[in-house]
Amino acid sequence: MSNQPSQAGVFAATALVVASMIGVGVFTSLGFQLVDLNSAPQILFLWALGGLLALCGAFCYAEVATLLPKSGGEYHFLRSIYHPSLGFMAGMLSAFAGFAAPTAITALAFGEYLHSAEPWIRVDLAAAAVILVGSAAHSVSTRTSARVQVVATGLKLILIVTFIATAWMLPGEGDIRWQLDWKQDSAAVVTAAFAVSLLYVTYAYTGWNAAVYGLEDWVDPQHTVRKALLWGTLLVGVLYVGLNASFLRAAPVAALRGQEAVGHIAAVSLFGEQAARGVSALFAIGLFASASALLWAGPRVLGAMGKNMGSLSFFAPRRDVPHLALLFQTSVALVLVFGSGLRKLMEATQIGLTLSTSLVVAGCMILRYRSPELPRPVKVPLYPLPPLLFLAMAGFVIVYSAKKHPDTTLTGAGVALFFALIWFPLKLLRRK
Repeated sequence: MSNQPSQAGVFAATALVVASMIGVGVFTSLGFQLVDLNSAPQILFLWALGGLLALCGAFCYAEVATLLPKSGGEYHFLRSIYHPSLGFMAGMLSAFAGFAAPTAITALAFGEYLHSAEPWIRVDLAAAAVILVGSAAHSVSTRTSARVQVVATGLKLILIVTFIATAWMLPGEGDIRWQLDWKQDSAAVVTAAFAVSLLYVTYAYTGWNAAVYGLEDWVDPQHTVRKALLWGTLLVGVLYVGLNASFLRAAPVAALRGQEAVGHIAAVSLFGEQAARGVSALFAIGLFASASALLWAGPRVLGAMGKNMGSLSFFAPRRDVPHLALLFQTSVALVLVFGSGLRKLMEATQIGLTLSTSLVVAGCMILRYRSPELPRPVKVPLYPLPPLLFLAMAGFVIVYSAKKHPDTTLTGAGVALFFALIWFPLKLLRRK
């Protein structure tokens, strides 16, 4: 691929991965995990395990991306490895549940933290504003998107590292058990509650594959994607463990349990109510980077689908930015911001997204078997352990989630099946 002026490099791709991952999940999940898990070793192992699984997935995606170097992410990978219907399923799940809904949820979290800082600010209006600003920034060019993302992500990392350092320098009010109790803690990790918590952690790590959605945006995509996926995922894993440890040290369990705004609660415990309002405003600024990343990567999926499907050709980019796809994602996100039931939506669709990523990881093994002669500039280390570990844990999460929330799991599976089947009538329409 030629080095076009519109393309971006490793730094921007890594910023996209980091910002896509560090979003609302890490600032809201801990309170719900503390309902069933009762020690720091259990919580930190949960987040470390999520990071290990994301890293295993990143290794597999990096290898697949070098063999199938086109934009579109799971849509392109699954249609190439398996069947176009599975690619369509993954693409539609990504467009709605992978990007539009998370954009709305991240924007609402932005609004919540901003509202905590300044109560006169309406949450929904602040969320709508951040979506519109991010959309406008990414409508200009890929190079502009890269600049916006690098600056926003850099600011977010500074804020998080500063918060972690401060939490360990100041006396905290945390009262959770930190000592390892092997019998109790090991028993907790094989429960359905731990599996459901891991599902939410998996959601918090969503975005480790962000660089593959716009493969054609990158200079030297094979080199760029490999470094962005691996270094971005590793960095976020370390930050997630550190951030959750800081929350646990800062605030008592009773204050955190069952609550969403754990960042604000921890800030109140550390700095007091007035200073915490300023910290909440900083967290809101950091969440802009997450919304921005979703608005950059997401439209590339519909753009890739528009290139291959006549019925969606209007989404195909005319230049380097898929403007109509960006407008679609922005519009859906705005509708969801002023709607309701987002948690139910994410619970249901996360199963389909987990299935899509699992199929790509399995596809790495299929390509090894089907085309062993192809040159692989990027290979999964310790193969086949990473893909097998990823698939085993994904299966564990889905099975135990189905056991605890069968209706939600069946809904998610039904949505995925619906998108896969609807490809066939669309194919017949194209023939006519």
